[in-house]
Amino acid sequence: MYKNFIGKIKLFYGIITLVLLSSFLLSSCYKKEPTTLEVAVQFSNGELVKNAKVKLVVEPTTNTNQVPIINDSTTTNSGGLAFFDMDKYYKSGQVGVAVLKVNAFYFGLTGDQVIQIEEEKRNRVVVMIQ
Repeated sequence: MYKNFIGKIKLFYGIITLVLLSSFLLSSCYKKEPTTLEVAVQFSNGELVKNAKVKLVVEPTTNTNQVPIINDSTTTNSGGLAFFDMDKYYKSGQVGVAVLKVNAFYFGLTGDQVIQIEEEKRNRVVVMIQ
């Protein structure tokens, strides 16, 4: 009877070890997908604008005195697109990334759009300048 009891304990610990090892291996295989933002800037007629200045600013959600953690800018390429790598602002496990105001400027014309950045996705927004 004692040997049967010892066998059951070994089986129990073996199963526990297998479950823990499996969960460790599965969690270590997780690969974080990139979090990016693609901004298309266009005139009111739909024509894409190359060399437009695009600026990102955090939209405060609760306190208007909070210091912006994202303040980034670039220019659109020849296809009227600007690209931002949001991974530097997002860490795995974080809930949400940010709500951003996207401003676009081109020779006195301006436009803006607000977007909520979703983690580990290719986020896209179109900004019309007038």
